[in-house]
Amino acid sequence: MAAYSNLRARYSKGALKLRRPLRLREGTEVRVSVTALSTASGRRKLSKRRYRYPTRTLPWRNLRKLSGILSLGGDALADSEAVYD
Repeated sequence: MAAYSNLRARYSKGALKLRRPLRLREGTEVRVSVTALSTASGRRKLSKRRYRYPTRTLPWRNLRKLSGILSLGGDALADSEAVYD
């Protein structure tokens, strides 16, 4: 029976694919230990980051409209109703 150690494989589509075939009989049970050598994300093409909630710039005057809606130490329920009304 052949003994193998430090085999290299690539993880793809939910399966480990060995770089070279093994000489084992069909149905042979083996013990597997997996250690990642590098992350695949470093090899992928970097794309523009997509935000879950799109952001855009607003004029500073909009902040002035929002100031004073919430007060510190107030009633949380009343404050949230004021924001959403």
